[in-house]
Amino acid sequence: MIYIFDLDLTIWESFDKYNNQIWAKQLVPPFEVYDDIITDDVFSKCILKEGIRDYLKYLKRTGADLGYISVAKYTGIPMKIQPSVLALKAFDLYDHFTFCKVLEYKTFDKSIFLKNISENITFYDDSDEHLNSVKNIKNIEAIDAKKINDWREFIKNG
Repeated sequence: MIYIFDLDLTIWESFDKYNNQIWAKQLVPPFEVYDDIITDDVFSKCILKEGIRDYLKYLKRTGADLGYISVAKYTGIPMKIQPSVLALKAFDLYDHFTFCKVLEYKTFDKSIFLKNISENITFYDDSDEHLNSVKNIKNIEAIDAKKINDWREFIKNG
């Protein structure tokens, strides 16, 4: 089974110093990390969603393949210094994603990438647009991340 995650508003939330919601791509390095919170150079914060770290570790222990697909890319900036990639690395989550690491510009259609994968996929996203775009693809189970309060609820007992 393959599990593919969106980033913003799915595995984390980001806020500027006035507590207004922003995208992680708006974070300004360097980052300071305290537990599950990154603070950037202008006092914005990126906060991991409750239980996501535990869920990703659980999935890796079960042998699942993990990937991410996000539309949070700045054009003209090398991948290694994209703020979302830097955030994944700062949280020590980057290496969990070994199946695919897709970071594209906001106009990218995630369904075009996903429909070319033949294996069964569980796809987590907060965007109704992206969720609806994959709803007729038979091998994809789309889960609305807006409805997840604690990712640990997906960890099976036993």
